[in-house]
Amino acid sequence: MNLFLRNMGLLIMATLLGAVIGLDRERQGKSAGLRTHSLVCLGSALITMVGIYGFGPSGGGLRDPARLAAQIVSGIGFLGAGTIMHEGLTIKGLTTAASLWTTAGIGLAAGAGLVWPAIAATALVEVVLIFFNRLEEKYLPHRDTVLRITAIDRPGLLGEVATIVGGMRLNIVASDIELDRGDSMVRIEIVMGRSMTSAASHALHTDLLQRVLALSGVLRAEVDNW
Repeated sequence: MNLFLRNMGLLIMATLLGAVIGLDRERQGKSAGLRTHSLVCLGSALITMVGIYGFGPSGGGLRDPARLAAQIVSGIGFLGAGTIMHEGLTIKGLTTAASLWTTAGIGLAAGAGLVWPAIAATALVEVVLIFFNRLEEKYLPHRDTVLRITAIDRPGLLGEVATIVGGMRLNIVASDIELDRGDSMVRIEIVMGRSMTSAASHALHTDLLQRVLALSGVLRAEVDNW
């Protein structure tokens, strides 16, 4: 009975620790949020328990309790890969994929009964996701910015966009164009590099969007940091 209560407590703890990490991803609007992280942590803890208690006594070469746990470490990569999206020149979802992988590790620790390491790891993940993000926004405001445009294909559009970007003293680092000949649509992605404060960046990007949207044929435009 004591072992049963202990294991139930560990499973509940793993679920809650995963939820703590997933809550931040949920607030950020990520595809893998509260429920995904909770289930990853719970599942990792359960599989770890199965490896420890599910196949008879250990020792003497009867079984290897770490074998199932090892499969979690490699297998979670498939789930993490599903959160990574490649859009033109940019890649999104790396932080969420890393948080899922770490959450699996926390579940492994919880399932093995390493309570305090699991709690400490959860606290450190929260420090990375919340406070490090704030430090980046405050002290590293020089991240490249991506301008994405969807428009009706016409001659000279890219040149007009480049003129607007250059006129605002923004440096074009890279560009990518995807043409849909069937619908006569074009999708343009321009990566710009510039150091500025958050307030100045917001005002500049708002002005940039207004000018781009005023161009003939432009249907949609958005600015994103990466």
